[in-house]
Amino acid sequence: MRLFAALRPPEYVLDHLEAALSGVMGPAGSGPPALRRIPRENLHITLAFYGEIPDGAASDVREALAEEATTTAPLHLRLSGSGSFNERSLWIGLAGEVPALTELMTACARAPYLIDEGGSRRPRPHLTVARSSRRAAPGGPARHSRRRRDREALGPSAMATAARALAVYRGPDWVAEEVALVASFLGEGPGGAPRYEVFDLLELGR
Repeated sequence: MRLFAALRPPEYVLDHLEAALSGVMGPAGSGPPALRRIPRENLHITLAFYGEIPDGAASDVREALAEEATTTAPLHLRLSGSGSFNERSLWIGLAGEVPALTELMTACARAPYLIDEGGSRRPRPHLTVARSSRRAAPGGPARHSRRRRDREALGPSAMATAARALAVYRGPDWVAEEVALVASFLGEGPGGAPRYEVFDLLELGR
């Protein structure tokens, strides 16, 4: 079982975001072929990723998260701004009680079985909304460099254009009151996307 901890924005926040994304990239399932929209049901803010958990060990992660959740008050947040990570993923940023959110991410990383994808870097809260559909091309760094120069000569990519358009995005306020411990089943969702199933919900500050 692959597990991660996440915050899940409420439906009205996702409705507002969906309207903005559709205005920039078209409705879900359409838009620039270079971008793959994340299914709405999979949108979340990752707090920590634990990867493949041994049978019977999920309760260990759950207990550790529950202990950390009790020491964090509910968080006042809103989605704000955008950017991309190396032309691979398009994300929406967070505003509001972000320092407390990064502390919660650090706390969730203390649970067992963490996969530390960010190394020693400070957590950067975000919500991924699309990924590049371009497959990595073989040929090593030289070919990648040539392809990057070719893209620059042709103008901004679809992802860069979308990131600039969404940079002014400001979503409605909401209060995050619980951490979701989520199981991920690769390739079982629509179009080969992961299928997520909530394993448990842990209330903040209680």
